[in-house]
Formats: sequence, structure tokens, C-alpha cells
Amino acid sequence: MSEKKAADAKRREAEDAARKAAEDAARKAGDVGSLEKSWSEKYNAALAEKDAEVQRLNGNLTGVLVDSVASRLAADLAVQGSANVLLPHIRGRLAVDYVDGAPVTRVLDAAGKPSAATIDELKAEFAANPAFAPIVAGTKASGGGASGAGRGGAASKTMKRSEFDALDYAAKAKVFKDGITITD
Repeated sequence: MSEKKAADAKRREAEDAARKAAEDAARKAGDVGSLEKSWSEKYNAALAEKDAEVQRLNGNLTGVLVDSVASRLAADLAVQGSANVLLPHIRGRLAVDYVDGAPVTRVLDAAGKPSAATIDELKAEFAANPAFAPIVAGTKASGGGASGAGRGGAASKTMKRSEFDALDYAAKAKVFKDGITITD
């Protein structure tokens, strides 16, 4: 591999030296056409190289903007462990657009055309889609419930004395902090 790199470097050096020699000869001979052609080739090569770099960077930026939003939405929507199932569907509905020179993530409609929908509206659309119902989590809200007997709030937690005695000091402190009742 290093031999190939060395050979490529020598070839480029030889081409550059030959080009420079041809330019020097054209200057001495007053051949403006050859000089113009040489500079035009250099300019076009540099321009093509910069265009390729800009395309590569735009592709990376698009990937980062679309993938980050898609990953966040999939994690918010899916039940634990199922975000990867939603990810390609969400990613297909997002694109990057430039507004006043700044890149922004846009939501596409089902046909892949730009839409006026927001990220939150896309999230609601996926949550309401019956095809994704098995992997879309509910509201992820947790409630307290009531224990009855005239007391509101969650039912009190209990632990047997034998279980409590088997705990280390830090775990015993947590039991008291969490308000767990010790029973015999």
C-alpha cells in the first residue's frame, strides 16, 4: 500500500514538473494560448474539487440533522427497544432545507414532498397510525392511584422485617427515605 502511495506521489510530482516546464516554455515563447489553457485546467480542477467537498459536507450535515431528529422522535414514540423499527419510517419523512442560508429540518408529506407540518405534528401522525400501534408507547404517564379508606394518593408500600434485616445500611436508609412500612 505504501509503495502504491509513493508511486502515486512520484507520478503527481512528475506531472507537476512537466506542466511547470511546459508553462515556462510557453512563457518564454510568448504562447498565451497554452498558458491560458493550463490555468483554465487548474482552475476547473480546483473548482471540481471544492464542489465535491461542498457536496460531501452537505451530505454529512443532512445526515446529522435528519438522523438526530428521527432518532429523538423514534425514542419518544416507541416502546423501549423498538425505536429502530420506527427510525427508517420517520427518517423517510424528514429532509433538510435552507432558510436564509441556515439549514433546518423539514417534514415531508407521505408522498415525499415538502409540507407545512411540524415535527410535533409528524410525531402525532405516527402515534395515531394504527400500523405502528404495537410498537408505539402510550403516554408514558404514571399515576398515583388511590388506596381507598379516605386517603388519597398511592397505596403504601410494605416490606417484611426479615427482608429489611437482610439489607445493608445504605439500602435500609433508602427504605426509610422511600416511606416503605416494615411489617412482621
